[in-house]
Amino acid sequence: MKLVIDDLKKLLGKNALLMSFIAFLCTFMALFFTDEGSQEINKVIDIIKIDGILILFVIFGIELAKNTLAADKISKKLEFLLANGFPMKKILGKYFISIYISSFIILLPSLVLNLLKVKLSYLVMLNLILSSLLYTLVVVLTILDTINMNKINSLHIRLVGLFIGIMIISSLVYNFTNKLSLYLLSKFFVLVSINLFLGIKTNKERIVVSYY
Repeated sequence: MKLVIDDLKKLLGKNALLMSFIAFLCTFMALFFTDEGSQEINKVIDIIKIDGILILFVIFGIELAKNTLAADKISKKLEFLLANGFPMKKILGKYFISIYISSFIILLPSLVLNLLKVKLSYLVMLNLILSSLLYTLVVVLTILDTINMNKINSLHIRLVGLFIGIMIISSLVYNFTNKLSLYLLSKFFVLVSINLFLGIKTNKERIVVSYY
């Protein structure tokens, strides 16, 4: 827990404050667009608004991970931890928790502003909580699995591309079924599948081996 707290102190600095302000400003501007349409259309708009927050969650999560997880992998700190008996699951948990909490704190003003505007429902909350957890796990596992650390510089492009791809798949599912629950289920299925693939692929050798 002390390691997580140390990471949080490192992550929640002036840059975090700037990111939080930018996210809040973008959300505030987006709220000027009013919802006009049927109840079903408004539900879709609410889900999309949360997806807008989630893409910021992914981008900020990557930037925060660069300062902790990627930096520790490059400096061989992860190799040191593993060599001293620190379990792989605890390493995963340490960075996952610190990056998730930091991203959540940074986006909290935007989330509050957005949640005041959208009509709260279990689908909206499920989309927010489960998607943010799964995307954070994708970020952490991707960096742990990466050997050529130069690729981390373009990670935000690849993961934003993944985000858009998942949105397209989910939108197609909704277009054919007209059910928001299936929109979310298709998204969660893809994200869980990606995390399972990365989890199986990531091992101690890939965690400790890196070059920059």
